[in-house]
Amino acid sequence: MEKTVIAAAAATLIWCSILGTAATASPESPKAVEKWIETLTHKQEKVTKLHFYFHRLAGAATTGVAIATATTMINPNPMGFGSTVIKDDPMTVGPELSSTHIGYSQGLSATSSLEDIVLTEYFTLYFTDPTRNGSTLAIHGSNPLLHKYREMPIVGGTGVFRLARGVATYQTYFYNATTREACVEADLVVFHF
Repeated sequence: MEKTVIAAAAATLIWCSILGTAATASPESPKAVEKWIETLTHKQEKVTKLHFYFHRLAGAATTGVAIATATTMINPNPMGFGSTVIKDDPMTVGPELSSTHIGYSQGLSATSSLEDIVLTEYFTLYFTDPTRNGSTLAIHGSNPLLHKYREMPIVGGTGVFRLARGVATYQTYFYNATTREACVEADLVVFHF
């Protein structure tokens, strides 16, 4: 009986310790974010430039899946109008998929033009590299795929990119029309605190 009471007391202390740790302000907790915002008057806005590649893979390792397609198509529209794809594309330092992995481009793309191949996209760049691990950048805009350069706005961020804004410029590095695999080069200019 005494061992049971001691074990229960130990378990209670461990649980309270865990709860106490969880109750303190973690970097993402509402209190920590509020405290961080209060310090903004003392912070200098930073500019970060990023250059990387993301990869659309096909086959068994596909990173883009159609989740909706229009039931009515205009003489099947060659632009794919009305298709929506969810993606989880790996991001790397270089154009080779085997180069250093830094995160994922995750989100939605919908074909939204009857006259051109244009995607309306909302996605998050989720970073996993050691200096930005868990930080994100949110991008939302129009992506006309046949243009050499595509510019999309950065509309927010988290972690080291809190209160982010800026511009992302994309260009297709590689595209295989048969498999629909692609590698896209990305250059970002990010303002953040």
